[in-house]
This record gives sequence, C-alpha cells and structure tokens, in this order.
Amino acid sequence: MMEQVAAPRVGTARATARLRHVPIETMVFSGLALTTLALLAFGLPMPSPMLQVVLLGVLVAVLGLPHGALDPLIARRAGLWRTPLGFAAFNTVYIVIVVGVVLLWLVAPVLSLVAFLIVSALHFGSDWNADRGVWLRFLAGFGLLSVPAFSHPDQVGAAYVVLAGAGGAMVSGVQAGLAPLALAGLLVAAVAAVRHRPHESVEIVLASVLALACEPLVFFLVYFCALHSFRHLRAGFAEERGGGRLPTLIVVVYTVVPILAVGALLFVIGPSGDMPEQILQVLFIGLAGLTVPHMIVVTHEKRHQKKLMALPR
Repeated sequence: MMEQVAAPRVGTARATARLRHVPIETMVFSGLALTTLALLAFGLPMPSPMLQVVLLGVLVAVLGLPHGALDPLIARRAGLWRTPLGFAAFNTVYIVIVVGVVLLWLVAPVLSLVAFLIVSALHFGSDWNADRGVWLRFLAGFGLLSVPAFSHPDQVGAAYVVLAGAGGAMVSGVQAGLAPLALAGLLVAAVAAVRHRPHESVEIVLASVLALACEPLVFFLVYFCALHSFRHLRAGFAEERGGGRLPTLIVVVYTVVPILAVGALLFVIGPSGDMPEQILQVLFIGLAGLTVPHMIVVTHEKRHQKKLMALPR
C-alpha cells in the first residue's frame, strides 16, 4: 500500500522538477501563442494593420530594444573595452556600423533586405540548439522567416515592397518557393532539440504554427517580444548579476536614446505619406542597423568564452 502511495508522489516530484527547468519565457510565449491561435480558431478579429504596426513599434521599443541595449556589457565581458576611453571608442564604432547599414539600405535596398534576412536567420535561429552546428541554427531561423511568405504571400510581399521597393516582391516570392525546405528545417531543429531541451521543441512547433496561421506582423510581434527578446534580456541580466545598478542604467539609456531618435525622425518626416509604411520602414531598417553590430558583439563574446574554456586550469 505504501509503495502504491509513494509511486504517484515520485511521479509528481519528477514532473515538478521538469517544470522548474522550463524557462519563464517558454511559458510566457507558449501562453500567448496558444491564446492567439485560440482567438483565430474562434474567428475573432485580429488588430487592424494600422494597429498591428503601432503595437509592433511600441512593443519592440519597450521589449525588443532593451535586449540589444545590453551590448556594451556583453562587449565588456568579451574584452572589447575596459576603460572610459575604450567605452567611448566602442560606442563610436557601434554607431558608425548602425549608420553604415542604414545608408547601405538606402543605396541598395534589395541587397540589404536579403542580407538582413540571412543575418536575422542566424540570429533568431540561435534561440534553439545553441550548442550545435551553425547550419542547424540557420535552418531554424531561415524557416522562421520564410514560412510567413508562404502562408501570407500578399502581406509579406507588400511589406517587402515598402522596405525595398519593387524588388522586395521578388525576395518574398523566392522565400515562398523555398517554404517546403523551410518547414523541413524547422522540423529538423525541433527533433534535434527534443532529447536534451524539449521546451525548445515546443517553442519551435508553436512558432511554426503561428507563422502559418497568423498574419506576419502578429506572428513577429508574439515571437520577437515574448520569446526572443525576453530570452536574451533575461540571460543578459543573469550574466550581470551582482553588477549593481550599471546594467539597469545602461539598458534604460540605450533604450531611451533610440526611441527619442526615432521619434525625432518621424517628427522631421512629418505626416506626409502613409504613416504605417513610415513606421514599418523606420522599425525594420532600424532593426537591421542594430542587428549587425549586435551580432558582431554576440559572436565575439562566444569566441571569447571558447578561448577561456580552452585555457588550462
């Protein structure tokens, strides 16, 4: 009798232990993803395109920018700066790269869009199977960005035209044609993660279903804010635990300054033209500008960590 009572207790304890190992961002993302899919299943209307763009802009500013705002702290851990002069030099180079990416986009928008998608695929794919080959992470990120072009070709094509002119429609068409490979890549990434990190498999499956079912901006909003930014921001603060007020101060400053800059830019541009299109351009071209130096800093830190691990102890 005692053995029969003990067995369920052991099973409950194991289930509780597994639940404790599930990251909070997985639970938040899963809850929002399932809620969004339920709303779609019941036929409830999604926000209007105008509201989607505004919501995306606000939430990316509030939740997305802070995870990139940790870059100066990541750079310090990686040895890219140590002194106030080094800090100033790091920021100068960072801003130059951002401006350079934005100017390149204005000169060669289609090439810049393709490059941005490739870099973003590598970056977003690193949310899963981080300790595995770069090709596996790229497959996941490539799938994540390509499936919406298959499920909602008109919307993705229209957004790409806003970002890169008429050539953007061709980029969307290529992505849509590669959709079967994209879905296969997501499946491979989900299977690769299931043994050691099953929560990552759940995330990949939910993200894939969202990309197929939801309008592209709704999908990106839920994934980018509730999972990607949340995960990197939590990990960044965990790395800086015990660092006092500096991490919070840097995040606040490096979040507020870009928001003010974007606000000033929109004010200078004025209300001429289509405001949702203007917001979309500023949002994604700005993200492209910030993603490139962010990827450089993150990649350098990973190499720095590998060198430290290789040193004899």
